[in-house]
Amino acid sequence: MIILNFHGLGEPAASQNQSGEQLYWTDPRLFATILETLRDRQDVRITFDDSYESDYAIALPLLKASGMTAQFFVVADRVDRNGFLSAKQIQSLHAEGMKIGSHGMFHRKWPVLSDQELHQEVVEARDRIEQIIGAQVLEAACPFGGYNRRVLQQLRASGYRRVYTSDGGPASAESWIQPRNTIVRGDDLKTVLSLISETSSTPKAVWRRLKLGLKRWR
Repeated sequence: MIILNFHGLGEPAASQNQSGEQLYWTDPRLFATILETLRDRQDVRITFDDSYESDYAIALPLLKASGMTAQFFVVADRVDRNGFLSAKQIQSLHAEGMKIGSHGMFHRKWPVLSDQELHQEVVEARDRIEQIIGAQVLEAACPFGGYNRRVLQQLRASGYRRVYTSDGGPASAESWIQPRNTIVRGDDLKTVLSLISETSSTPKAVWRRLKLGLKRWR
């Protein structure tokens, strides 16, 4: 299975341009083409990080038109802020059959946080999101793709059933840790098709698994 991860669709606001986040915004036309190309593929999944309002305004209509679903990882402290998802929009995503996960509280790098800060990101953020959607949140995505053994131990102890990273390559449906492939500005359909053609048996995939094994023990 290949997981494609997106952030914003369309054009970022001026504040997001200044912070360098424009790299992670995708042309909606490309996103629509990707959905049309992959709509019958059972081995490809789609996720969104960072809680941008385009998740609701652009991604949701395109997903519904293609008959597909995605998982949206919410940054709890961004809810109801300008340019980000509102609580009502998150509820609508959930009601439309989209999965909702946690992307932490403040979009910080989890490996460098204190124990108290990590608890805030992993537990308190999830509690806040669960109150919004009225359902359990059992999956999390690591901000900036950052994690180490301590972070993984906290996530497992907190009851998360699945954790998503940004390590790239194929994912196993049975695995607790799910690597994703981030789509960035400048990628095209050819790039995406190349990503989903990689299998777990290629030398590149084998080498990636070895590196990730070491990373998880840091």
